[in-house]
Amino acid sequence: MVDDLSDHGAELRKLQSQVRRLQNANPLESASVTSGRVRFIGGLLLIDSGGKLQVVGHLTGEGDFEWVGPWKFDSPSGGEISGDVNLSGNFSLTGNITVLPGGKIQVGNIIIDPSISGGAITFANGSQVFTDGSTIQVFKGNSVVQVSDTYALMQNGGNVVSVGTDGVRITGVGNKKQSEVAGSFVGATWFDANGYAYKIVPG
Repeated sequence: MVDDLSDHGAELRKLQSQVRRLQNANPLESASVTSGRVRFIGGLLLIDSGGKLQVVGHLTGEGDFEWVGPWKFDSPSGGEISGDVNLSGNFSLTGNITVLPGGKIQVGNIIIDPSISGGAITFANGSQVFTDGSTIQVFKGNSVVQVSDTYALMQNGGNVVSVGTDGVRITGVGNKKQSEVAGSFVGATWFDANGYAYKIVPG
């Protein structure tokens, strides 16, 4: 604005000074927007050279979110993710994992299922590791290994070997007639050349 029309030169120099200040000014260096909005249409908001973006309040967005570099979420009140999440690379946990009642955890083809006995891990081939409160068991098909505080048991179908505080018990042993085994006696246990055990019976 021209104030003193008697000195045109002074007013021109004043205007030049004002224009120069506007040209050299950085209006966003210390700016504030109250109840308004700053919009970038087809542009880019770039923060570099050690700058920081700080949000105090609520951050919301829509569209793709991509981040390259280290990141950290730290919230005393926790957080929530809804929807599917795909992870590639290592995933390390340093806290507790909470599984909701009746929930399952699946890792590849392995399923951790709390609804089977006292909890079970089921593998893709149908084999399973589970606990019933007093024992832990591993089984596949007709075979099972069972371990408790007082005994260990191996079983395939009706054949069982059990080792416990009372000794060793074997069930499902086949029979051999006394006449078929030279020098044997009834009630003896005889092992053939392949290491299979038989009980000597009359005959």
